[in-house]
Amino acid sequence: MKFLICYDDTAEAKKALKVAQEHAKIWQAELEVVYAITRVEPLKHAKVKKMEEKMEGAVKEILTEDDPPYEVQLLLTDLTPGELLIKYAEEQNIDQIFLGIEKTSKVGKFLFGSTAQYVILHAPCPVVTVR
Repeated sequence: MKFLICYDDTAEAKKALKVAQEHAKIWQAELEVVYAITRVEPLKHAKVKKMEEKMEGAVKEILTEDDPPYEVQLLLTDLTPGELLIKYAEEQNIDQIFLGIEKTSKVGKFLFGSTAQYVILHAPCPVVTVR
């Protein structure tokens, strides 16, 4: 089994990672921790490397050696984060997606969109949302 954790270094994402960690232990699943970024302009390699190192460090603080196996991925593309996460889930045959969410008003979702909303509506597998 494979679980996808949508990670962006927020408190909600960290909670989702902890919940996924507990589920993965029970189901003996692998964890795919993914940070999806929409690239509008070219990014320098040094900046991308720094982002990867920061993300790996944050994930290592939560997950320990006796936890289920995991991989950390930083995905850069011109797709929206929601589209990229769905595409990744389909390509990697993900069995369940874990997503940290924060409460957003209807106007906020209308103006800025919602990655969580897109993932929930288009996911090819069950989605667990964590507040």
